Amino acid sequence: MNEEDVKAGYVHQHAIEVVDFSSQYGYDGSMSYVASNLAGPPNVFPGYGDFTQACVFRTYGPWWKSCPSARKPINRAPITFRSQDYIELLFEERVYPSRIDIFETYNPGSVVKILACNTSPKDFEELDPPEDVEWATLWAGQPESLPARPREFSPPLNPCPFATNLIRLEVNQKLLEYYTELDAVKLYGILECKELQNSSDHPSRHLYPDPGISATEKMLRDLMLVDKKSAPGNNGYFDILPSEVIQLILSYLDMPSLCSAALSCSFLMHHCYDPLQYTDLDLQPYWSQVDDYVLKCLQIRCSHLQQLSLSWCGRYDMIKGRTFNEFLEHCGSELTCLRLACSRFLYADCLRAVGVSCPLLQELDLSSCTYLHDTAFQQVANFTSLRRLNLYRTSVVGSTVRSIIRNNPGLEYLNLGGCKSCDGMDDVAIDLAQHCPQLKAVDFWRCRSLTNIGLRALASGCSLLLELDLGWCPELRSNTGCFVSLAQSCHLLKKLFVTANRTVSDNDLFALAKHCRDLEQLDILGTRMVSPDGALAVLNSCKKLSFFDISFCSQLDFAMVYKWKMAFPDVALRKSFQNT
Repeated sequence: MNEEDVKAGYVHQHAIEVVDFSSQYGYDGSMSYVASNLAGPPNVFPGYGDFTQACVFRTYGPWWKSCPSARKPINRAPITFRSQDYIELLFEERVYPSRIDIFETYNPGSVVKILACNTSPKDFEELDPPEDVEWATLWAGQPESLPARPREFSPPLNPCPFATNLIRLEVNQKLLEYYTELDAVKLYGILECKELQNSSDHPSRHLYPDPGISATEKMLRDLMLVDKKSAPGNNGYFDILPSEVIQLILSYLDMPSLCSAALSCSFLMHHCYDPLQYTDLDLQPYWSQVDDYVLKCLQIRCSHLQQLSLSWCGRYDMIKGRTFNEFLEHCGSELTCLRLACSRFLYADCLRAVGVSCPLLQELDLSSCTYLHDTAFQQVANFTSLRRLNLYRTSVVGSTVRSIIRNNPGLEYLNLGGCKSCDGMDDVAIDLAQHCPQLKAVDFWRCRSLTNIGLRALASGCSLLLELDLGWCPELRSNTGCFVSLAQSCHLLKKLFVTANRTVSDNDLFALAKHCRDLEQLDILGTRMVSPDGALAVLNSCKKLSFFDISFCSQLDFAMVYKWKMAFPDVALRKSFQNT
């Protein structure tokens, strides 16, 4: 920024730190494809292509939603909620935002929401942290499929009623043909004038009108403890409808609409408070408004709760662990699905409360709860009915995972991707083979201690495997025959990722072509050993194949890939590239 702009109070700045994010392609602690690359000035722009210096999220396109491990959405999720991932950026100076530039350097079009917060991590380092945390939506839009060229995305912003130095981007990659890559974010705005913070002459009063309160926020804030014994009034023919029909009609409303209907009249309030309307509760779309108050108000309605998502909720003490524990104590007895991805209020006692209050729990998502220590995950080892467990990017260790496996023989889906502290992965795989014969999907993404010993054991004991991610597992070697054994034993495989395994060879692909005819998704990115014969064998034999990533396979050139795209139009052949 130049001196004149600073004197005028108008500044522009790049992010100084990435303070939170939901997923990344890279490995915690590395410099390649990690979220932290979004801090600072551009490294790639105006270049375009697949570069390690960019920020890259874990998934893209529709394929992750169609694989065997894909989760079913919880009912009542609003169609307006599009976000799949997020990243939060801290800036040096608090400003009233006037413009934001997002530098997209590969497959642009994924950004669907930009938010600002009146609070930042630095505020909580002070003795008196702020009590009211507020998020304002600066822009929201649809995901796009755009031409393959770099983009400096600067959408028109809504007024922000406060100065901010914390910006959050939310993305949806469902329309992308390959990973999106973000290079940098630049924030423009007018500096906060601390002397005028409480003055009627505050700059924001002149810059921006009051944007008001969103309908969603109003409904969530106005959850009221209404007298359920109020008598129905005269509501015309609606009163004579059978209760079952009224309940069915109300089941099509999203949560804010259901709250709004409850406030309209005592008759609808009676039906809207029926616990059967709250068997499925997805609060992730309302993460920025969900706090202790909301949970306490919902508590009286959720006696038959079966599915609950608090993913992304609880930033900056909006939810206290004890409030969550109390909620489960009253509402957890029938809970079978609990999703807490990126939740920021959990500690060991919370997971202990889950075990005590939710005896029927079958699905637990703790992905990206990076601040939890392994002692917290030891509480999960006391569960006995889990079928689906997501521990992506957590601090769980191998011995704890083994205890969980031994106590949950019905486990079908397990995600250990990016678990940096999880050592002894061969022993984990052996325990899966011995104790979980119904295992259908396991994610070992970037598990550095998995070798052919563990993979062979897994293949022999879990023949029902439908999905296996072995991407970036450097100790797996094709010359041990482990991939061939996998194909021979697990012929039901639908998805196999061996991303960045430089040793994958034609023999492995010939085995897949022969034994795994139901294969739908295959990723062999980065191998130098696969020839056109091996790739073509898979294309010819696996008739259900819909996705095949052959990026950076040195023997498979772009001209050949183009011909295959013509010959196999139903297969999404992916061939990434770098271009400055």
